[in-house]
Amino acid sequence: MRSLRLTAAAVACLSAVAVLTACDPEGTDTGDSASSAAPSTAAPAAPSAAGSVSAVASGAAAGSKSPGAPEATPGKAGRLPAGVWIDPKAVPLNSALHWKTGPAKVLGEKGRLRIEELCKIPRDDSFAEVPMVETAALGGAAGDWAADETIASFGSSAKSSGAAQSAYGLLSGVTEGLKGCATTVPGATVKVTVEDGMTVAATLTVPQSGGGSTEVHEYLTAKDGTLAELTLHAQLPKGGHPKTAWAGGSDDEVLNPLAAPVCTVFADC
Repeated sequence: MRSLRLTAAAVACLSAVAVLTACDPEGTDTGDSASSAAPSTAAPAAPSAAGSVSAVASGAAAGSKSPGAPEATPGKAGRLPAGVWIDPKAVPLNSALHWKTGPAKVLGEKGRLRIEELCKIPRDDSFAEVPMVETAALGGAAGDWAADETIASFGSSAKSSGAAQSAYGLLSGVTEGLKGCATTVPGATVKVTVEDGMTVAATLTVPQSGGGSTEVHEYLTAKDGTLAELTLHAQLPKGGHPKTAWAGGSDDEVLNPLAAPVCTVFADC
C-alpha cells in the first residue's frame, strides 16, 4: 500500500511542480475504498500501475468489472451477472414443480453455501471471505422439495490463477465437510455419488430439532474461479416423505448445466 501511495504522490508532483506542499508520499488515506484494505490472496490480480495511481488519487475502489468477466472489489460484495444461473428446466423435478429462478440475494463475503449451513461445516480460515457470494431460490412448498442455487466466486481465473486455486480449495473443504456431516450433525447420513475434484453429487438425510429431518440432493461444481451449488431439499416431520416422489436423472444431467453458464459468463473455461 506504501508503494501505491508513493507512486500516486510522484505523479502528482510531476504534474504540479509549483505546488510542492501538495505532495505528501506519507499522507494518510481514510477513505472506505478497496485501496485502503489489503486484498486477500484469493482476490483477483492487482490493477496496472497506471490504474493504481488513478485509484489512489481519486479514492475509488481498485477492483474493476466488465460485463463478460466481472471482478470483485476486495472488501465489498460484488454482483454476479444474471446469465450465471442454471436454467430452471435443467433442475430435477421441473416437470412437476415448475422451477423459476427468483431474484438473486447478495450474501456478502462471509456468505455460506446451503450445504455448509445444513451440515454446520466449519469454513477454513483461508476461505473465510469470498469476494462474491449470492443465492437464488427456484421455488418450493412446505412438505415438498425446494431448490436453491448458491454461487461463490473469486472472479475470473483468466485474470488471476489464484481465483481458480481458491475455488478448487473451497470445493475441497466443503466436500470433506459434506462427507463428515455426521460428525457435525449427529445422525446424518451421506451417500456420495460423484467426486472427481471438480464436481460433487450426494444425497443426505440431516436430522433436525424436533425429530424431523431434511432430505437433500446436493450438486457442486467448481469451474476455474467459481463454485456453483444446487441444493434440492425437503424438510419433513419424523417419518414423513416429500409430496413429490424423487425422479431425478443422472448426476451429469444436473452438473453439466450447472457448470455451463459459469463458463459462458466468465469466459475462462
